[in-house]
Amino acid sequence: MSPRIVILTGERGVGKTTVCRKTVALARARGYTCGGVLTLSRPDGDRDVLDVRSGEVRRLTLEPGAASAVVQGRFRFDPVTLAWGGDALAQALPCHLFVVDELGPLELQRGEGWIRALDVLHAADFTLALVVVRPELVEPAQSALPPSATTVIPVTTRNRDELPQALWEMLEEKPASTF
Repeated sequence: MSPRIVILTGERGVGKTTVCRKTVALARARGYTCGGVLTLSRPDGDRDVLDVRSGEVRRLTLEPGAASAVVQGRFRFDPVTLAWGGDALAQALPCHLFVVDELGPLELQRGEGWIRALDVLHAADFTLALVVVRPELVEPAQSALPPSATTVIPVTTRNRDELPQALWEMLEEKPASTF
């Protein structure tokens, strides 16, 4: 069986990152290896990034006026943290569960940010990958990913609590391999 890629999509704030975090927790509790990055929101609206494999967290967004920032929409990203996150993605494999939160305009329209995730996803040295994508970018994401292995699952307030278990069950459906 080939690796499976699930695009998780939904409106901002619906719980896509929470679904990923809970799925990682379920997988880890059962002995699966996990890698990738999660983008975490701070109460003040700034963002951090978590290396899923190591647990290390770094600040992703910079204060307004930061000279070296990578600007995308209302966000000013730290280029050093973007490079670090790219390295975390590249070093995440092999693993059972690979997470990319998120592929957005920075990656899919500008070829920056977590763009290295696309190479990792094509390398397919994982059992299941969860890729967070905004609804308006699902089509470009699908075009950039291996089509035969990609499923799109909308995250809603109605299904977000059940999705981690369902995603973990997808991981369980695959034959166990030793990473």
